[in-house]
Amino acid sequence: MSQLAMPAAAQAAPERCEPERGNLPKNQITQEPWPQDRMPIAQAHEHATGRGVRVAVIDSGADARNPQLKFAPTIDVTKTGKADCVGHGTEVAAIIGAKKGHSLFVGVAPDATIIPIKYAASATKNEDGLLIKGVRAAINARADIINISSETHGNNPQLRAVINEALSRDIVVVAAAGNIDPERKGRPTPAFPAQYPGVISVGAFGQDGQVTQFSNAQTRVSVIAPGKDIITIAPDGGYIVKGEGTSFAAPFVAGVAALVKQAHPKLTAAQIKRRIEETALGNKGPGSGAGQINPLAAVTDVVDVNAPAAPLQEPGSLTLPRREKVDPVTRNVALGIGGGALALAGLVVAAGMVIPAGRRRGWKPGRADFSGEAPTPTRRVR
Repeated sequence: MSQLAMPAAAQAAPERCEPERGNLPKNQITQEPWPQDRMPIAQAHEHATGRGVRVAVIDSGADARNPQLKFAPTIDVTKTGKADCVGHGTEVAAIIGAKKGHSLFVGVAPDATIIPIKYAASATKNEDGLLIKGVRAAINARADIINISSETHGNNPQLRAVINEALSRDIVVVAAAGNIDPERKGRPTPAFPAQYPGVISVGAFGQDGQVTQFSNAQTRVSVIAPGKDIITIAPDGGYIVKGEGTSFAAPFVAGVAALVKQAHPKLTAAQIKRRIEETALGNKGPGSGAGQINPLAAVTDVVDVNAPAAPLQEPGSLTLPRREKVDPVTRNVALGIGGGALALAGLVVAAGMVIPAGRRRGWKPGRADFSGEAPTPTRRVR
């Protein structure tokens, strides 16, 4: 998990703007990344693509150098400039809204309008106050959905108030449930804003369909989404493989919320949340909530969003469907795609993936940690 820091008081420009660079050549993306193949997202796109839906990504900003990326103007609440000097925001935004037609990688809601809101400028220490400003900016920008791939381990009343205001305005709020870092000692605690009632809290699953070991089960979890070995786009325009993090699971759910919003525009934020949970594929144990997201069912199934919620199913009862046609050729392990042979349940076999370690500036792949010396709660973007 990287330490993304911004001195809280000064809010000065970062000393260096050196975001992560793409580590995956486009010509190596020869098959769909495993989350797209696994869910599968293309079938959901036959019914909705997010057109007309506004998704605010409150993160480190977003740069659109890749032709698959097109964003609304960045809103910078840090006063450090609009460039994504971390890379995390661009990577998260691409998972939601990368356009079709340039590579086999595509966003969950490729026609949604992405509104980057920059509240993280560089690496370690970010006040909750900046996140609060970011949520306020998303409300003012008339966002339909807010994605927050970050966490704090303190229950800030002001943060809760602004999240509640967003929910009261029928804005869907999606937040990462947070990660457990085995290299850091200490007892896992619930992460906010994911823990707040009404927020769609997102844990992570891997290619085996199981909740990942790093996904924080101490946080209340609504659903789980792909969060390991994820292909996305870096600020330099190159493609990149991210190792792990619930921060990369959250935008998959924000994208699904955009599909539901387009397909069912009269639903309230609470009803969209309920629809995503009701169409998930079954509880798979601690930290899995209602289970794995199912974009196609979320858009197309008949769901009584006003009926009392059913109890969660027993762990391990259901699995994700996959397409009938499966390429028998071994999947490219650099893309994080499982073996092509069908397992008995039709699941992709996790093939193990080699990812360039490449730690720079204290980063670990796929995770970003906002922590600080200031007397504010630890801020983490994972």
